Amino acid sequence: MQTSAQVKQAMQQALSLLEDDLLTLRPGRASADLVGTLPVSTYGSTMQLNQVAAISSNEQGQLLVQPWDKAVMGAVESAIRDSQLGFSVINEGTQLRLSLPPLSQERRQEFVKILHQKGEAARIRLRQIRGDAHQVATKAKSNGEIREDDLNRFTKDLNELIDEFNQKVKELVDRKEKELLTV
Repeated sequence: MQTSAQVKQAMQQALSLLEDDLLTLRPGRASADLVGTLPVSTYGSTMQLNQVAAISSNEQGQLLVQPWDKAVMGAVESAIRDSQLGFSVINEGTQLRLSLPPLSQERRQEFVKILHQKGEAARIRLRQIRGDAHQVATKAKSNGEIREDDLNRFTKDLNELIDEFNQKVKELVDRKEKELLTV
């Protein structure tokens, strides 16, 4: 049977995944986080962009992507173009210059919809973690490994954890929504 601490750790991982995922929703300014995890097919496998190139930003709010090996320039460029993140890509020979178009209000609303979908997916994952832990505890009670009181206490702890983490998800989503809608 899992302990409350183990369940909390699993829920914390789900929350961390959401935080990482939300970094890819761009609020209109360039950040290396936007493209760093894009998959690039190179060297016979798939690697993240930040593993094959240096990513920086300049004063004009553009991203500069400089592959460490010039042979992967084409793969990096096509990965960025295929990502549908809306970048205009300029190949300067040794580096790629990525420009972000300004976000329209309609595009911001699309990002908010995606944001809410990601938040709901995180809440579903949290409920799955709670459900799995409760199922194991119920089975342990049926096998006589734990008492009814222990099961009730564990269920109460699980419900408190799910409430706590659902609140954290709500705060993350609300903060990101405000950031996306700020012009």
